[in-house]
Amino acid sequence: MKQIRTFLRGFAADRGGSYAIIFAIALIPMLVAIGAAVDISQAYFVKQRMTKALDAAGLAVAGTAGLTTAQMQTMAQNFFNANYPASKIGVPGTVSVSENGQIVSLSVTASMPTSIMGVVGINTLNISASSQITKMGKKIEVALVLDNTGSMAQSSKLTTLKTAAKNLISIVSAAAATTGDVKIGVVPFTTDVNVGSSNKSASWLKWSFSDQVTSCNWWSGCKTTTQTTNVSKSNWKGCVTDRDQNYDTTLDLPVTSNSATIYPADNSTSSNNNCSLQAILPLTTDWSALNTEIDNMTAGGNTNTTIGMVWGGNMLTEGAPLSTAAAPNPTKLDKVIVYLTDGQNTENRFTSSQSDIDARMELACANVKAAGILVYTIRVMDGNETLLKNCATEAGMYYSVTSASQLTDVFNSIAQALSNLRISK
Repeated sequence: MKQIRTFLRGFAADRGGSYAIIFAIALIPMLVAIGAAVDISQAYFVKQRMTKALDAAGLAVAGTAGLTTAQMQTMAQNFFNANYPASKIGVPGTVSVSENGQIVSLSVTASMPTSIMGVVGINTLNISASSQITKMGKKIEVALVLDNTGSMAQSSKLTTLKTAAKNLISIVSAAAATTGDVKIGVVPFTTDVNVGSSNKSASWLKWSFSDQVTSCNWWSGCKTTTQTTNVSKSNWKGCVTDRDQNYDTTLDLPVTSNSATIYPADNSTSSNNNCSLQAILPLTTDWSALNTEIDNMTAGGNTNTTIGMVWGGNMLTEGAPLSTAAAPNPTKLDKVIVYLTDGQNTENRFTSSQSDIDARMELACANVKAAGILVYTIRVMDGNETLLKNCATEAGMYYSVTSASQLTDVFNSIAQALSNLRISK
């Protein structure tokens, strides 16, 4: 018995070959399990990247009307390749595209080499991704409300804005299945907007008005005086200023029997760059005219964000001056303002107090959104961030850029959202 106990104690104390063999045998499945986790994690990442690339391809294809099957295939493959280049992990095959009514479906499969699973004979993993884009079928009216004040001449802001805005027009107009599905207009603004001197006989204009005007400066503070303005039709270049308060912030239609609702014609002043700003272009399907309108914009004058927002709303309001808008129909028609400015408020018809003008802008934004109009706002390097953020319909519809070069991406993002498409799967 004593000899047996001694033998067992010796065996138990032996940490040599037997245990090493057992450990080596156990190590193989452990390594395979670890390798599988690494490779499967990598495969999941590849699938995510492929799906995003398919989404981009699908949005491009579904947003372009009149494509043949071959053209759809080529466009989808090009967009996919641009978003999932050959340098990425995995080797994707050809993108498959099909269209069924309002739905565009895409799929692709990639072969990904494994890192560790090859030790058990698994050298590649096949990964599939798919995307489905639904065309929502809504019509859309878009008012581009664009700051044309003097500061827009700085840092290439106006030059870059022109390119970005024309890109938006190209993308959004291409989403129209039939003529009239998409209409776009442009509202350049400074302290005024230009409604065109050809409208001098319009009943919604008035040529004489009196105001209590408050002017402020740092050395004497603010002072209020009565100011009467008389404008000559023969010398009028087309500019109008704010309506009487509180109509200066509303979308109420002008009524000739109520002078407060009528738009005051404005003399040419330095604050509106002597009314040299481009005249409003109402909603249209003439894409060439829209591009020309934007090309002809010039920078000069002071900032009154309120009047731009109100005339953007007017453009989308049936029956308003210069409006070619359709009647509201939320289930079949989206009305959208894309609003851009690069500065603080400096002057309106009544005051040069920034805080007072900001308060008018807040009311104008509230009234526009209450009318069912969707609002995107873009702050270019300067301006009241809180004011513009709150003016946007949703937090994700507010953009702030620190460089004019970022405007192209911002407008492309908005254009894609306006193309009336959505990723359904």
